Amino acid sequence: MRYEPSDLAEAERRVLECLGAALVSEWHQLPTTVQRAIFQHAAAGEAYDVMQLKTRIARFLHDHKGYSGAR
Repeated sequence: MRYEPSDLAEAERRVLECLGAALVSEWHQLPTTVQRAIFQHAAAGEAYDVMQLKTRIARFLHDHKGYSGAR
């Protein structure tokens, strides 16, 4: 299922933000096969430059390595 931010209500966008933050906080604990599947699904949009999106996702995950979400 593809989501376009403009198609979602503010509350739905917030839910996806929270789910995304939770996923990033646990990313390095996930099995590699699960990481790859999620990465491929996230980068499979038709409306985006796929290579640019993959690069941005990979950079984001690298930059947030070790992020626990604790405040």
